[in-house]
Amino acid sequence: RAEDRHKFSQILDQIGVDQPAWKELHSVKDAEDFAAQVGYPVLVRPSYVLSGAAMNVVYEESALEYNLSAAADVSPLHPVVVTKFIDGAQEIDVDAVAYKGQLLVHAVSEHVEHAGVHSGDATLVLPPFTLNASDMVRLKTIAQKVAAGFDISGPFNMQIIRKSPEGEGEAELKVIECNLRASRSFPFVSKVLGHNFIQTAAAAISGKNVPEPVDVMEK
Repeated sequence: RAEDRHKFSQILDQIGVDQPAWKELHSVKDAEDFAAQVGYPVLVRPSYVLSGAAMNVVYEESALEYNLSAAADVSPLHPVVVTKFIDGAQEIDVDAVAYKGQLLVHAVSEHVEHAGVHSGDATLVLPPFTLNASDMVRLKTIAQKVAAGFDISGPFNMQIIRKSPEGEGEAELKVIECNLRASRSFPFVSKVLGHNFIQTAAAAISGKNVPEPVDVMEK
């Protein structure tokens, strides 16, 4: 359910977690119509890719047409996913462990680079230095909702987009993906926070000696 884009998106809607607007499309015309509706820039990728590879950010219609006709061969047999690309946004990583849908431990790191640089190439900072207390509470709530929504027992990692408000009000927080596995940042967050996330994950997976939930970010 986390790997299938349609199921993943449906569950996020059900649990009340925001996500960027997206659509799976089968023709250049449909892609152009959707891009015009949500506004440029948009992210274009083959439908079978959840994130990372074979993606392009497109800023205008002529580039979209070129991208789809030359690069992606869009057709009913080869649909593409077009997602609203949020320009100038911040990317946040949440590493976490849950047991039977209950959040046991989580870590919030922020990227130095703007969203659009792949997590594997980005510079992670922990503890985050630009997020306020309200953002931290909301990010934990998202992690709790996702843990419960997917009934997770084990490690998971989320990438979340944060877009600052134009004026007053809260920043937008939108989940772009959730990987049901340990990420490359698990050892990093374990060392910085002094909590062995892998040990907790192993306990959650095996169902043995599962620890009580702890908020290491609060400390």
